[in-house]
Amino acid sequence: MPLFSIIPRDNAPQAHRIKRYFLAVGTSLLVFYFMAVVHLHGYLDLIGLQWCAAAMLLLFVLFYVLLRSGLNLRFDDPSLTSAQIISASFVTMIAAYYTKSDARDVLLPVILMCFYFGIYRLDTSRMTTLALLCSAGYGVMLWALYLFRRSDLDMHIEPLRWWILTVVLLWFALVSGHISRLRKELANSKSIMESLLERDELTGVGNRRYLTHMLAQEKNRFDRTGVPFCVAILDLDLFKKVNDTYGHPAGDKVLKTFSLIAQDGLRRVDYFGRYGGEEFMLIMSDTTMKGALIKAERPRSNIENTHHAEVDPALIQTVSIGLAEYRRNETIEDVQKRADNALYRAKTKGRNRVEIDK
Repeated sequence: MPLFSIIPRDNAPQAHRIKRYFLAVGTSLLVFYFMAVVHLHGYLDLIGLQWCAAAMLLLFVLFYVLLRSGLNLRFDDPSLTSAQIISASFVTMIAAYYTKSDARDVLLPVILMCFYFGIYRLDTSRMTTLALLCSAGYGVMLWALYLFRRSDLDMHIEPLRWWILTVVLLWFALVSGHISRLRKELANSKSIMESLLERDELTGVGNRRYLTHMLAQEKNRFDRTGVPFCVAILDLDLFKKVNDTYGHPAGDKVLKTFSLIAQDGLRRVDYFGRYGGEEFMLIMSDTTMKGALIKAERPRSNIENTHHAEVDPALIQTVSIGLAEYRRNETIEDVQKRADNALYRAKTKGRNRVEIDK
C-alpha cells in the first residue's frame, strides 16, 4: 500500500479541491503556451517568459503543498480560490510588462480565464474586490512601464485599455456573483428536496431510502476504520388488529407515538427510520451487541408502558426487536437478513422481546 498518493483517498472534499486545482494548473499551462507563442512572434521578451515560468512553477508547488498538507483548511475558503486568482493575475501582469505595447491586448483575455474559477465559489463582494485589485495591479504595471520601459508604453491607448479592462472585470464580477448566488440557491433547494425524499410523510422519521443510505455509510466506515455498528429491526406486535379494531387513523397515531418513543435517548450518531408499514429500523453506530441490547430494550419497555389515551386507554402496544452486529466482508443485505431472522425468533417466542442474531 503506497504511503503517499497525489490525490488523497481518505478525504473526498480535499480530493475534490485538488482535482479542481489540477484543472487550474492545466489552464495555466495553456496560458503559458499562449505566452510562448507571443514570444516566438517577437512580442514578449525572453526574460519575461522566463519570469512567468519561474513564478508559475513556484505557485504550482506552493498551492499543492497547502492543499495536500491540509493547511488550506485554516482559511475561510479551503479551495484558496481568491489566492489562486490573484496569483494568476500577477503572473499575467508580469507577461504584460514584458510585452510590446501593440501586442498587450492579446494577454488581457487571459485575466478573464483566471476569473472563471471564481464563478462558482465567490460572491459578488469578493469578485468585485478581486476585480478592483486586478485593475490596480494593471495600473501598477503601467506605472512600472513608465519608469523603466517607457518605449513599450503607448499613452494614447493604454488608459483606454485600462478603463475597458476595469469595466469588463467589474461586469464579470457582477455576473459571476449572480451565477454563484443562483448556484447556492439551487444547492439549498436540492438539499431540501433530498431531505424530503428521505423523510417518512406520516411519522417524520427517516424512510427506507434514508436507512439504506445510512447503512451504506456505516458499512464504508467499518471497512475503513473497523468501528462496529449494529442493526435493529423493530416490528409493532399485532398492529393489524389495531387498524381493524380502531381504524387506520388510530393506527397512524400509534405509529407516530412509537416513532417519538423509539427516538428518546438516541445519540446523534444513531439513525432511526420507518422501514415499511409497522416495521422500523435503528442503526447504532460505534456500538457492539452488548450496547445494542441495552439500547433496544429501552423502546421495547417504553412502548409497553405507554397509554394510548387518544385511541383507547386500555390499549397496550408492544414491539418485537431483532438485533444483528455487522460482520466484516458481508453485504448490507446480509446484516439486514440476520436482524430479520432474529426478529422472527422474537415473534415466535411470544413477541414483546429482543432477540439477537445467532
